[in-house]
Amino acid sequence: MLPGEVTAYLVSAGLGLTFGTNLFAVPFPEAAPDRAAYVEIFGGSPNDRTFGPSLQTPLGEFVEFLVLVRDSKESAQAAELLAHDIYKKLDNLGPVTLSGVLYRDVHATQGPPKFLGVDENNRPLYYCAYEADKDRS
Repeated sequence: MLPGEVTAYLVSAGLGLTFGTNLFAVPFPEAAPDRAAYVEIFGGSPNDRTFGPSLQTPLGEFVEFLVLVRDSKESAQAAELLAHDIYKKLDNLGPVTLSGVLYRDVHATQGPPKFLGVDENNRPLYYCAYEADKDRS
């Protein structure tokens, strides 16, 4: 599924992210360090379909997802920089195969990363929304 495919790509992108340590495919776990990121699906559009039987498997799907980044209050600029580094790796990505799945296109849907606010521990949060056009897995 998309969170695992995107996180595997980000681990290999040279950003200093390690899955399960400071990069997650779920909201930040309690034990996550201050400097961390996660990928979360939040929506999508109707699937790519062809003419044929109504239950025919769609060719692909459009999936919307967020990447959220945080860091300590003292490292707000580092959180913003990491969010922008992730943006540079994901915006206009494709066609590319991630974990055996063809991604025809990945692009930011609302421009570059934005400040979301602070969490319950006063850590700054940055986010960027993306849409992926991918083969149905």
